[in-house]
Amino acid sequence: MLTTYLKRQTTLTTYYTSSAGPYLDEFTDWLAQCGFHDEVICQYLPGVSEFAAWVDATYGNLTSFPVNALNHFHDYLATRGRLRYSKGQHSVYWLGAHHFVEFLQSQNKIVVTEISPKTTQPELFRQFEHWMQTHHGVQSSTLRNYRQHIVELLSTLGEHPEQFTADALHTFILNYALGRSHALAKKRVTAVRMFIRFLITMGHCQPGLEAAIPALAEWPLARLPRYLLPEEVDRVLAHINRTTPIGIRDKAILLLLARLGLRASEVAELALPDIDWSAGTFSVIGKSRREAKLPLPQEVGDALLEYLESARPSVKTDRVFITAIAPWMPITRHVVKQVAAQAIRRAGINAPSFGAHVLRHSAATGMLRQGASLQVIGEVLRHSCLETTAHYAKVDIALLQQVTRSWPGGASC
Repeated sequence: MLTTYLKRQTTLTTYYTSSAGPYLDEFTDWLAQCGFHDEVICQYLPGVSEFAAWVDATYGNLTSFPVNALNHFHDYLATRGRLRYSKGQHSVYWLGAHHFVEFLQSQNKIVVTEISPKTTQPELFRQFEHWMQTHHGVQSSTLRNYRQHIVELLSTLGEHPEQFTADALHTFILNYALGRSHALAKKRVTAVRMFIRFLITMGHCQPGLEAAIPALAEWPLARLPRYLLPEEVDRVLAHINRTTPIGIRDKAILLLLARLGLRASEVAELALPDIDWSAGTFSVIGKSRREAKLPLPQEVGDALLEYLESARPSVKTDRVFITAIAPWMPITRHVVKQVAAQAIRRAGINAPSFGAHVLRHSAATGMLRQGASLQVIGEVLRHSCLETTAHYAKVDIALLQQVTRSWPGGASC
């Protein structure tokens, strides 16, 4: 309630009689549920009031304004020197307006009256997105990576796939790959190949056309995996401050990465119903929506339980991990990567890379050193083929000697 934060009757009347007035009680309650302190909520109210007045003057209706109105309000504040403070941080006017629009959207209290930029994408790409999500379980982040490549394909070859030719596709790939890194060229090859397969499936182009897309030469097992030694992983875990809520949360996150080799997205999307405490297991949904059940080691389970009982904010979501500061909401995979990178640097380790994936590699090589077979490691990491897991065998010379073949006509090494 607004009366929780404001007591002067004239001030309350001013706010309640504005166009934002009917929403302010619910909005302040929503901010409190998101973890904002009382003084912060009071500071945001002038921004809400100014945004509502600006919308009334610009669009005439607070409940029906263009989807890009907040961007225009951003520019409005910038031209008046009220967008940021002297040290660069956003002002309470912008933050109040930003959270108010977020509240209106979350409660379905506004109507978007302008076409979203997403709808300007080619119709074929929107159909491709739906097909990939429905039939292949591809995540939105992957489709965002595909978007540029496919839009450029349609811009270069035209939006009539029945006219695509093998020569045109071949040239499109090679022209892009020339002078670019192997990683970038591979992304284009993957995106275009999947798009052509979609077109073939839907009957938009001739079968077999995907064979015209050249494969890039690569040697996936030529490099050693990037990993931390077991003692280095222990140092990372030891340098966590477990006296703070954020430290308790980060300990649970890091243990899931370092002991079970979860991906950053899998940690971020872990939900409370996924954990079976009585059986000591939990479910995880990996790439292509493949669901797997993994054991919950005692160390990891204790860290999760400590976080849930003493450090997790009370919010209406079933996601396990929540942001440490307001607004409280489920974390993203980028937060998981940041947690891992900061922990490695805090431990003073000269790591081959910083982030969540180096801990996944460390978990795999650690299991290998403890005698786990490649098949077991592949099951824990949820690899689709054993060749991917074989990448880790190169850190164990004894195991390599078991799988190497003798040179024809010569003695075994």
